[in-house]
Amino acid sequence: MDIFESYQTFFTGFLGFTGVIITMVVNARHQSNLRLEERRNEINALRVALWAELDANRLAFENRIQQLEEPSDFSYALVPNQPIDQLYQKNNGHLGLLTEEEIRKVVKAYLLLSGLFYRLRILVGTDNLIGINSEIIRLDKSQREIAIDMHKSFLPDIVAAIKAIDQNYGSVGQ
Repeated sequence: MDIFESYQTFFTGFLGFTGVIITMVVNARHQSNLRLEERRNEINALRVALWAELDANRLAFENRIQQLEEPSDFSYALVPNQPIDQLYQKNNGHLGLLTEEEIRKVVKAYLLLSGLFYRLRILVGTDNLIGINSEIIRLDKSQREIAIDMHKSFLPDIVAAIKAIDQNYGSVGQ
């Protein structure tokens, strides 16, 4: 009993110090798990946003192809002069969270999207850009087939980007 009384402060300090160290280790592990979960949520939110935007572009392309292929008595067809890419532009700096395959396919799809409208503007010339800010491209009947071919040739890359995101949904990234 004399030993315990002599070293009572030491034992109490040792137990208290050990408890503090254990608490710090548990808290560090908990923080690490929370950070991993936050990162997973951030990556999945980016994937969902890009998937939704790419899917909107896919649907727009498919509908535009269908509309341009339908016989029409109208002299002109009207096509938007800009891609749907606001989410991509806003999150461009976060693409590094995705896998290499996703980055490659997503960037290619968006480059083709912006390139399509540039090519359509070249096809029709500046006289056929209408609207307050030239937000509409006017295609005459002779230009429709070329526009259809452009849309059809770019569509598979948009679908490939969507599939790459689908395959990796839920994983942490690189």
